[in-house]
Amino acid sequence: MSIKRKKILIVEDDPNFGSILVDFLRLHSFKVTLSRNGVDGLKKFKSQNFDMCILDIMMPFKDGFTLAKEIRNLNYNVPIIF
Repeated sequence: MSIKRKKILIVEDDPNFGSILVDFLRLHSFKVTLSRNGVDGLKKFKSQNFDMCILDIMMPFKDGFTLAKEIRNLNYNVPIIF
């Protein structure tokens, strides 16, 4: 019996912090998708099923709070961390 690896969407515009988060989570066996802004993050969320989202608050094009509302409209149960 295999354990399903959890899929996490990270939306973070800071390249250094985003890379640190991705590396850390992958080291702990998570599947991670990184997006650099809220618009792209929403596209990626719509295209895949994620188990959790980690969102930056201040980002270009769409802030994290707006993105969280849009994600909630698509999947109310997905955990969101800021």
